[in-house]
Amino acid sequence: MSSLTILLRILVAAFCGGLIGMEREIHGCVAGLRTHILVCTGSALFMITSLLVAVKYGHVGVFDPSRIAAGVVTGIGFLGAGAIIRYGASVRGLTTAASIWAVAAIGLAVGAGIYEAAGIATVVCLSILFLSRLEGRMGLKKHVEKLSVSLRTDAGTGAGDIKSIIKAYGGRIKRVSSEVDESENMMDLVFDLIIPRVYHKDIISEISSLPGVDNVCWR
Repeated sequence: MSSLTILLRILVAAFCGGLIGMEREIHGCVAGLRTHILVCTGSALFMITSLLVAVKYGHVGVFDPSRIAAGVVTGIGFLGAGAIIRYGASVRGLTTAASIWAVAAIGLAVGAGIYEAAGIATVVCLSILFLSRLEGRMGLKKHVEKLSVSLRTDAGTGAGDIKSIIKAYGGRIKRVSSEVDESENMMDLVFDLIIPRVYHKDIISEISSLPGVDNVCWR
């Protein structure tokens, strides 16, 4: 393998990693441009080293170039785990962790000289990451929201009825808080939940139709 080939592979890996890292940087993720470039470049170098060692020392014994690549796949998981953080009732960084893992794979492909696969994977990964904007426009993106419900305690409707409606639309309830006003026979419920915004109106409509419900709104 010539020095020019090595340089080309390193530069291609840095470019592919930079494209994906730039998208993560724009979204303000903890692992951005530099992290993705370094991961992709490092993975390519590991693969190049594996191939060169196999060629140079192959006469000594059987040498499997894929062993170092397998180590990269395992080790990159620790770096990805560092990008995952807990924020309140939700978890953030899963997509960034996945992008780091994908970038490592792209780097290995470039290091092995499989440019076509690396290029296709880069384009596919970028397309998938840009889907987040489309999800937001279509109301499919999920994040923790608060649903407030006021109802009369003597009407027979309880938190269980409201939970059933939320779960019917695929919602995940993180927490429920309640406050009871015995003098007015009223109960205020606040649900912290994750559900696509496209179902907001339907949920309000169904909960409003329950007996004793006075008010339903998203905070």
